[in-house]
Amino acid sequence: MTRTITTIKITAALMCASLLIGSCNKVFDVDRAGGVVTPDKQWSSQSNIEYYINNLYSILPAWNRNEVISAECGGGTPSALKGTAQVVDDYPDFAKSAWASSYSNIRALNTFFANIDNAKSFLDAPTYNAFKGQAYFFRAYTYYQMVKVLGGVPIITTVEDPFADINTLMVPRNSSLECFNYICGQLDSAIMLLPSKWDLNNTGRVTKGAAMAVKGEVLLLKASPLFCKTKNDGYWKDAYNALTAAKQELDANGYGLYEDNTLKATENVWYNKDAAAKEMVLYMRYHYPDKTNGIQMAQRPLTQSSGDAGRGEPTWEMVKAFPMKNGKNITDPSSGYNEGQYWVNRDPRFYNAVVYNGCRYDFANVPRIQWVFQIYVDLDGYRSWNSTGFYSRKEIDTTLGSSVWNQQAFDWPIIRYAEVLLNLAEAANEVGRSPEARPLLISIRKRAKIDAGDGSYGLNAGVGTDYQATLDAILHEKQIEFYLEGKRFWDLRRRRLFSVLNNIGTIHAWGPSLNVPAAQSYGINTSVTNSEVIGQLSKIMLNPPASLDINKFLQDITIYSLAQADRTYSGTIDIKDNYYFRPMHPDWLSQNPKLKQNIGWDNGDFDPVIQ
Repeated sequence: MTRTITTIKITAALMCASLLIGSCNKVFDVDRAGGVVTPDKQWSSQSNIEYYINNLYSILPAWNRNEVISAECGGGTPSALKGTAQVVDDYPDFAKSAWASSYSNIRALNTFFANIDNAKSFLDAPTYNAFKGQAYFFRAYTYYQMVKVLGGVPIITTVEDPFADINTLMVPRNSSLECFNYICGQLDSAIMLLPSKWDLNNTGRVTKGAAMAVKGEVLLLKASPLFCKTKNDGYWKDAYNALTAAKQELDANGYGLYEDNTLKATENVWYNKDAAAKEMVLYMRYHYPDKTNGIQMAQRPLTQSSGDAGRGEPTWEMVKAFPMKNGKNITDPSSGYNEGQYWVNRDPRFYNAVVYNGCRYDFANVPRIQWVFQIYVDLDGYRSWNSTGFYSRKEIDTTLGSSVWNQQAFDWPIIRYAEVLLNLAEAANEVGRSPEARPLLISIRKRAKIDAGDGSYGLNAGVGTDYQATLDAILHEKQIEFYLEGKRFWDLRRRRLFSVLNNIGTIHAWGPSLNVPAAQSYGINTSVTNSEVIGQLSKIMLNPPASLDINKFLQDITIYSLAQADRTYSGTIDIKDNYYFRPMHPDWLSQNPKLKQNIGWDNGDFDPVIQ
């Protein structure tokens, strides 16, 4: 009977592992063992164990942007923004199925730890340690992904017996503090065992520095107002120390900001994979043709896609968030901002991220101008397929034309070195070391090619001396630097700043329409078809006369109007305080009566807050 139970346990775990998405032969250059891998073979072959570990990489998130719920992009108004979220909704980014898949991953990891010592006789020490280090990391990361959404969850550390009394399998939730302590302990074990670097055949695997960066992120979350409504100086000190150590480890091993001395470094970082590896602390690798991503299909203009559109379109709020080339916010009277020519002299990251009406937007090296006029462009136009008046350039492989868009294989950054710097800046500010935050912010802005000015790169004098000014600057820099990288929503949530979204009222578009008389004054024949009108405008933009002021031309021929991006919703953003934590799905509670619902949902009495 014991043998039968063991076989069932291991086979179940292997089935879970085989269903994980990340079996990337071309990523790690590890071939899958042929035939059925039985339990006795699984732990008696280095290649089989390595394949088991490779499968765990699907635990890492990829292309999880949350751009609509963070007001970065249009695309409808989710129930969370409306204030109508229910316990059965998948808000935020943790579907009903994610609970089961998370614990399937935990079972696979527990199975690994229950059996890996059987392989000590034929694995050399570095290989054995590296296998265990990766497994410790993924067990920590799986719990981290659950805890940051739900608060405390049951900690399961052994392979449960499927024939055991069902009552013994029903366990209560551990407290959030217990979970944080467990996650950090697992990361400490990973840090002790993982290498600082891998050879070229293993590029993309988790390193010691990546585990240290994640630990810093975990401790930042633990200390933040989401979990500590009452500030705990000790927790912030822990986060500061962990992030300082992570930066030191990364610096010592060649990590840093990707730079190419151009205005397009934050765009080229997506293309130049080998050179950009120094910034990719933790990431999901992609490789054509084995592993590609398709989210760009809906993000691209419809004329450059294949039948899908309406995702990743930056809101007017997001467009205005980008500072000027001098580093000053557009709200600063001395910034030089002119709303009539909002695209002029902006932070270089603006041009690497935002496609505005009349700007150059080539695909497959074919010169073209992107027009988003209302009415005049049926396919790409505002109020037809486009909801905000803008398109996103970021994360789009513009070398690919409309027929081969699905070959895109950009790597997905989970933690970039830039985020480690800004996380460290935030922790430094919280422990009374605000002056340390200023040079970290400047390093990000310097790479972006913001004007140095007097050496402040546009930062006001309070940044580095005043707590609130420094915090505001850090959060704003993260909003710009990590636009569309899935950070903004989690930062607002972690800092309990949903009021920022509520105060917007609604997500806005800045919709362009053609000023016909002005266009005619520039010699445009507007009595022809829409496409012919656009063709005339594009000809001017692609080959402008020397005497033409391009920016004035664009301003003159365009009428902009402020409008609600979501035309299907007439209300305002109203995110409730109880939304800071996701509720437990009713099905989970019915399956395990020992689980408790979070406070604020269906009379729940489980408090995820630490203090």
